[in-house]
Amino acid sequence: MISRTPRLSLLIVALLLLPSPVLAQVNTERMRALEVEGFRSTLGADIALESGHTELFEIGARVRSDFRRERHYTFATGELRYGTQEGNPFRDRVFGHLRYNYQLLPRLVAEAFTQLQRDRFARLQLRVLAGGGLRIRYFNRKTVKLFQGTTPMYEYENLDQAPLDHHPATVSTARWSNYLNLRLQLTEETQFNATVYVQPRFDQWSDMRVLNQAALTVHLTEAVRLVTEFRLNYDSRPPDEVESLDLALQNGVEVSF
Repeated sequence: MISRTPRLSLLIVALLLLPSPVLAQVNTERMRALEVEGFRSTLGADIALESGHTELFEIGARVRSDFRRERHYTFATGELRYGTQEGNPFRDRVFGHLRYNYQLLPRLVAEAFTQLQRDRFARLQLRVLAGGGLRIRYFNRKTVKLFQGTTPMYEYENLDQAPLDHHPATVSTARWSNYLNLRLQLTEETQFNATVYVQPRFDQWSDMRVLNQAALTVHLTEAVRLVTEFRLNYDSRPPDEVESLDLALQNGVEVSF
C-alpha cells in the first residue's frame, strides 16, 4: 500500500486548503486596510501537492495595493487560482477589485468600485460589477470597529449554460448591496473580522444573495500573518448544477512589505 505524502507548501505555507466558495459574492470589506497611510502592497501565494491514492496540484496567487492620502483612499486587489486532480482541472478562478473612497464627514464616506470575476467550475465566464454608495462608521476604537454600507450596483453575468438549462446565459441587472462589518482587536497580535452582505435584485426581491464571512488573524511578525477564514455563500437562484449554499474553511499565510 502506497502511503499518502503530506501536502507541501513551496511558496507560502497553506496550513489547510479547502475549496473556496464558487458563488457570486466576495467579501471586499476584509480587503479594506483601515490603518494604512501612504502606499502599501501585499503579496500571497500557496501551492499544494498530494500523491499516492490521489494526485492533486493546486496553486494560488494574490496581490493588492493600498494608497491613502488625506480624505482619499484607494485599493486594488487580484487573485488567481488553478488546480488539477488526477490530471483534470477542478479549479480555474480569476478575481479583480478596484475601490475608491472619499471621506465626506468624520463618520460618512462616499465610495465607488468595479469588480471582475471568472470561475470556470461555477460556469461563470465573466461577471462585471460597478457601483457607488455610502459607508457609515458607528465605532472606530482600537478594540472595536463597526461599519455599515449601502451601494446600488450594476451587475453583468455571462454563464456557460447548456441549451436546456433554465438559468439564462446572460444577465444584466441592478442589485442593492448592503453590508455590516465588525472588527475586534482581541489581543495585540490577534484580530477578528466578520462581514454580512445582503444583495437583492431591485426588480425581483426574491432573487437574493447572502454572504457571511469571518476571519481570525494572528500576527507572527509585523509582516507575516496567519489567517483562518470561514465563509458561507447563499444564492437563491444559482446557475444550473451549482448549489444554493456553499461553505468553506481555509487557513493560510499573508505577507506585507
